[in-house]
Amino acid sequence: MIKPTPNKKNAADDGVLQVEIPAQPRKEPRQARSIALVNAVKQTALQIIDSEGREALNAVRLSEDSGVAISSIYEYFPTMEALIAAIFDDYRTEAHAELFASIIALPPEATLYDGLLLAFRVVLASHYRKTLLDPVFSVRSTHYDELVRLDVVKAKQLWPATASSALMKRFANEISVKNREKAEFLVYQTLSVLTRAILLEKPAYLTDADTPKLMARMLHGMLTDPGELPRPS
Repeated sequence: MIKPTPNKKNAADDGVLQVEIPAQPRKEPRQARSIALVNAVKQTALQIIDSEGREALNAVRLSEDSGVAISSIYEYFPTMEALIAAIFDDYRTEAHAELFASIIALPPEATLYDGLLLAFRVVLASHYRKTLLDPVFSVRSTHYDELVRLDVVKAKQLWPATASSALMKRFANEISVKNREKAEFLVYQTLSVLTRAILLEKPAYLTDADTPKLMARMLHGMLTDPGELPRPS
């Protein structure tokens, strides 16, 4: 998110945009022993959060439950937020891969609407999972994702548009939009931007049963309408 400056005039004169970057792991484990240690820390942190909430997670408790020394935890995770960021990155990576595979594996009788509904359900669930891990981190990291999208800051890693490309390929015969590149762009932006807007502005919508249905119907109508746009009156 963009941090406020104490003196707006000076900030404007300097042309400086202050951006608060979400905490990140200090380094990635390389050796098998280090990978096992980091995985144990992540799994223990998840167990603590799932059973007692984010407030119960701290370095002392994590060290006691995982059997990993505090110094070893800090070697990879300078803050608990950095640990949560790593946990969510793992979950998001798995969700992307599973969504892509699920779209491809839909039965032959599945429709474009089925694929869109599946995609929105997975993406919304992913955002909701982040709010459960840490509500404050959820907002901060989502603001940062939007700054990355607007090219205000550079991303360390960009997520491929696997879901949108999979939908376009799997249900190509149902899509009437002539410009397929434009159609895929609109699908991708709706899956990413609109769902982030829901998290930031209307988080209760993340778990409403009709939210993914409404969004899927919206995209389905856009992709399958063969008619011309109505003329302005």
